[in-house]
Amino acid sequence: MVLVENERVVLVPPPGAAAVLSAQQARGLGRALDQAAVRTDDYPSRQVG
Repeated sequence: MVLVENERVVLVPPPGAAAVLSAQQARGLGRALDQAAVRTDDYPSRQVG
């Protein structure tokens, strides 16, 4: 689930889920989340997922 509220994007994994990312993957995820936050600037708080 992805929650977007007050210019913040929160990823909520299923219980027990985990991820191990390389440094490159972490940077890519950071860029994707930054882009998602920018795209939600025009929308009020909402829940996706």
